[in-house]
Amino acid sequence: MPITSFDLPPDLLGFLDELVRNDIARNRRETVVRALQAYIKFQIHKWNGPFIIINGIRRGLITKGSLAELTCEMSHKQMFDAGTRMGKALHDLAKGRRLDISKPENYKSALQILEDFGWGRFDIEGNQITIVEPLFPAAVMHGYLESALAIKLKELSSVEEIQFFEIMRIRHMKGNPLIRKRAHVNKNIGEDSGIMGFEKPVEKKVNDLLTS
Repeated sequence: MPITSFDLPPDLLGFLDELVRNDIARNRRETVVRALQAYIKFQIHKWNGPFIIINGIRRGLITKGSLAELTCEMSHKQMFDAGTRMGKALHDLAKGRRLDISKPENYKSALQILEDFGWGRFDIEGNQITIVEPLFPAAVMHGYLESALAIKLKELSSVEEIQFFEIMRIRHMKGNPLIRKRAHVNKNIGEDSGIMGFEKPVEKKVNDLLTS
């Protein structure tokens, strides 16, 4: 690998060394490389003064608390409908990258885009989507993902800071354009139903996420 050397202002150099001392980074090189990767990912070279431009779209930083204020008086349906309208933006963004996120093989790429933008930690396993520390309420994310991925979801019971959705219908699948899947949530809380009405597999995932 080519060796590159350049001068840094003392304050930046001191910041790099502080990260290393606090075990946040292994060395100066790691920090510089990660910073450049973020510079490319968020297209900082295209920002214009106070305007944050990523993939040709103006964006802005807003706190989760401010977003909560916007949705606190909205009904479940209003939040779902808002998410549905918002989801078209991700679909258009992916289309600009020549990525068809309505295809199951591209779901992970779509969720990674949202994760990169700070919307939460996303995981898809089989026909279940899990969001840890989501930016928006479950109803908003429900509508958003249905619209963006062109799928039908069922909102499963959620615990604080963890949302679960089950994929009920997939429109783009080789050999079968429409696949219906039955919901597997046990709504009766009993001896075999697990915590909060989850089936045992979902309960295990909740426990794993809470202890990770």
